[in-house]
Amino acid sequence: MKKIIFSLIASALITNLSYGQATLEHSYTTKSWDYDNYNSFKTKSGINYFTLDNTTNTLKIFDSNHDLFKIIIIPVSSGYTLSSISTINDVLFNSDDLIEFIAFSNSNTNYDIRKATLINENGVVLQNFGNRNEALVIKDIGGTYKLITYLEPYGQIPATTDYAFDVYKLPGTTLNTVTKKIDENSFIGYPNPATNRMTITNPLKNGENETLEVFDINGKKVLQKNISGGNPEINLDVTNLKRGVYIYSVNGKTNKFIKE
Repeated sequence: MKKIIFSLIASALITNLSYGQATLEHSYTTKSWDYDNYNSFKTKSGINYFTLDNTTNTLKIFDSNHDLFKIIIIPVSSGYTLSSISTINDVLFNSDDLIEFIAFSNSNTNYDIRKATLINENGVVLQNFGNRNEALVIKDIGGTYKLITYLEPYGQIPATTDYAFDVYKLPGTTLNTVTKKIDENSFIGYPNPATNRMTITNPLKNGENETLEVFDINGKKVLQKNISGGNPEINLDVTNLKRGVYIYSVNGKTNKFIKE
């Protein structure tokens, strides 16, 4: 009797497992990985996927059925190398239903000098933001969106101790197309990738004291810093870290960054 019951339980478990397994839809390869959006984004037509080859400046966009939708040769200025793209969407910057994104490139002679350029799916340059490290999109309380581009002190000529940032009003809306940064912007580290220093938004309230911990991809703690609430930003020196992906954590909140 026990054997029969055990056999029935085992059969039920196997049946549940078989129905609960994930089904592989498609596999991609890419030379550049987007740690914020996992090389995917939403448009009015559904989920899209993309691959980026920063050796040929080629961006490939696929639709929700994994069919190739668009091949874009990203224009890059002479003397610069494409590094990444961000804020890819179809309704935030314009009302023409074309997919737009910001492309970042680094100077071949000084890695700290970058260019940020808004480009659409036809490879047309829509706007130049100049020497900026990264761009963030913030949701206003009225439902509108702001684009913030910033430049770290060591990227400025001459280098200073001050950050520079610009705030742009965006004409569009969003269908959850940008990143979770919009609604979960309480614990963000930038620039990402980081070279020497990064700034992390402080999630602590005034009077709270915690320890910020940094772990490598294998879970080994490589860095820690005592922090307090009241200051909106945490300054973190990552100069001595090796290149790779790291996870930072404080007070139950986690995020990740790339050290270049």
